[in-house]
Amino acid sequence: MKMGALAAAEVARGHRVLVMNLGEPAGGTPAGARRAGAEALTKHNLGYTVSAGMSTLRERIAEHYMDWYAVSVDPARVSVVAGASAGFTLTFLAAFDVGERVGVTEPGHPCYRNTLQALGVTPIGIAIGRETGYRLTPDAVAAAGPLDGLVVASPSNPTGTMPTDTDLRTLTSHCAANSIRLIADEIYHGLTFDTPASTVLSFTTDAVVSALLLTGRPRPGNGNGRQPLRELVGRPARRH
Repeated sequence: MKMGALAAAEVARGHRVLVMNLGEPAGGTPAGARRAGAEALTKHNLGYTVSAGMSTLRERIAEHYMDWYAVSVDPARVSVVAGASAGFTLTFLAAFDVGERVGVTEPGHPCYRNTLQALGVTPIGIAIGRETGYRLTPDAVAAAGPLDGLVVASPSNPTGTMPTDTDLRTLTSHCAANSIRLIADEIYHGLTFDTPASTVLSFTTDAVVSALLLTGRPRPGNGNGRQPLRELVGRPARRH
């Protein structure tokens, strides 16, 4: 974010800056989303929704899981929030108590660590490197010591590494066996190339998943974060 502020200052001075420090596509908001937004603003009386989000949207998100992943998700376990950052804050508040330990990869998205620290939760760095293709392994998780939670990104920011089905299966099994609450960041699904990304919900129902959705296509910086929340997490999250 500091680099972004420096870049904005250079633009204000009249300089041309190529911004490459933020993970957002250059194409802007898709035309279908712009049309839907304009129609909603001009034809509907927009107001507050229930805290979990519009039921029609939650039902469509559940359908998306079946369409993309052949995974059945109960719409009652879906919560809609104004962006994935807000979703992570609610999830961390609902899932972890002050002083608990949550594993995050190094390298990894710094906002996980910063948000956890701001909430009094202790982020535990788990080093990943070239020897594993920058993929997280159960051995690396175990080496970090006792954990109350684990954040897994697919594809990862900043490495771009995407865990395989085998990776997700072994990680979810490890978390289940060691009572580690799994948080999966899948906001970059849809920006993959050769191999479609798999959702962690194909391997466990005991996880919280965050993604961005827009007209059926995830786009960083656009759309709403959404978390299929298991009942234990869902109740406190919806009180915030």
